[in-house]
Amino acid sequence: MNTVGEKIRYFRKRKGFSQEDLAHELDVSLTAYSKIERNITDINFSRLLQIAKVLNVSLIQLLSVDKKGKTWSDENERLKEIIVEKDKKIMLLQQKIIKQFDKKSSKKK
Repeated sequence: MNTVGEKIRYFRKRKGFSQEDLAHELDVSLTAYSKIERNITDINFSRLLQIAKVLNVSLIQLLSVDKKGKTWSDENERLKEIIVEKDKKIMLLQQKIIKQFDKKSSKKK
């Protein structure tokens, strides 16, 4: 995912929009919108802002990629998933500690 058109397509699909949906939201023809995704048409700044707003993403998300072709948003999502997994592990460990504490407390009585 190296071009702006590819990123727009990615975020459009992630939102569940068809090309027709986005063309309608942008008030352009389907053909004109399709050319944006295929990088045939150069996008001016105001159109890029409009697309970002409709897709509810930032300009940074549309314009930035890392060396592996991943967007800032992709990396953000990956980090969120890691945090959720770590949080689950922490909760399991907390439960184990509570059980151990409860066992020791029961034996003392």
